[in-house]
Amino acid sequence: MTTPFFGRSAAALVLAAGLLSPLGAQAQDVAEIGGLAENMIVVSNPGSSSYNDLLYRANRSPGSVYNGIVNLWFRNASGAVVSGCTGSLLSNRQILTAAHCVSNGSSLTSTSFTARFYEEGRGWVDINGSGYAVKSGYGLTTSAINENDVAVLTLGENAPSFARKYSLAVGNVLNQQTTLAGYGRTGNINTGTQISSNQFNDQAFLRTGVNTFETTCRSGGVCATALNSSPGTYGGVLFGDFDRSGVSSAGVVCNSFGFCNAGYSDNREVTIGPGDSGSASFLADWTISGVASFGQINNVTQRIGGLEGYFYGYTCVANVEGNAGCQSNYNFVMENVEVEVPEPASLGLVGIGLFGLAAAARRRRAA
Repeated sequence: MTTPFFGRSAAALVLAAGLLSPLGAQAQDVAEIGGLAENMIVVSNPGSSSYNDLLYRANRSPGSVYNGIVNLWFRNASGAVVSGCTGSLLSNRQILTAAHCVSNGSSLTSTSFTARFYEEGRGWVDINGSGYAVKSGYGLTTSAINENDVAVLTLGENAPSFARKYSLAVGNVLNQQTTLAGYGRTGNINTGTQISSNQFNDQAFLRTGVNTFETTCRSGGVCATALNSSPGTYGGVLFGDFDRSGVSSAGVVCNSFGFCNAGYSDNREVTIGPGDSGSASFLADWTISGVASFGQINNVTQRIGGLEGYFYGYTCVANVEGNAGCQSNYNFVMENVEVEVPEPASLGLVGIGLFGLAAAARRRRAA
């Protein structure tokens, strides 16, 4: 029997699956995930050192689209690092991550953090911060599958000028190729997340790959099946699985929910693991659809033979019409991102993206 995993420093790219129990008369439209859950990133290539393949290494050269993804170290009152996650830069000082990285549901679990930015040729730039905004409602359920698992951090000074800033996605986010990237622990389809990623030293590097969200879930783990008339608007958690290259693996998403898409070819498919928590899922235009929240892992004995079919989930932060959970998170993020005033010469060029809409979003308090 597999056991899902959950942890506030979680997330690494890994292949995933799971167990579920149907909900009686509702079983055709929705089904429930059984057990707990945690986070991780693991690669689909089964080779013993496949996670070090250049295929999974993010390009962090100057101007790279990955240069706004940060390695987060969380510190206690004594200044000691107690956990790590991944985050994404939204504005000069705001970083998007997962609520479980900084909160146990009732109180903060660290007093300050360090955001580590990296660019090739420049190296690491560390900026400290102590500002935390945790989505209201995160502590209302003990389940690892939580529609409110999102937080916004505030740096003590502006991010380095080379760091890319990301905006939030608008519209449908299911059944699209999605890029995942994180600083967490790693491994492959046969080993799981058993390999250190050097997240807590200067040898840390960013791993990346692709996957697809196939349905949505609500807090507690009730998810829309393929028979649901609108799976994309059902809940505020984006849900998918980790398939072997070119194969639709057995597991919750296929066998129980009815979404049986094959894994991406060329071993590009990945999932998340410890340390990837809080990392973003990016659509083709590099807008953010979700925040890494949970994944599944089993014990070492059960891990032999592959992790295909394991499930994973991201807290939706996209502005999806008709999806109350996604829109509530979208509004929360917008309300906690500072409006960046453009230079006088460019005042007429303000667009309608994340920052152009921030002022309006502040007036729409999340439910």
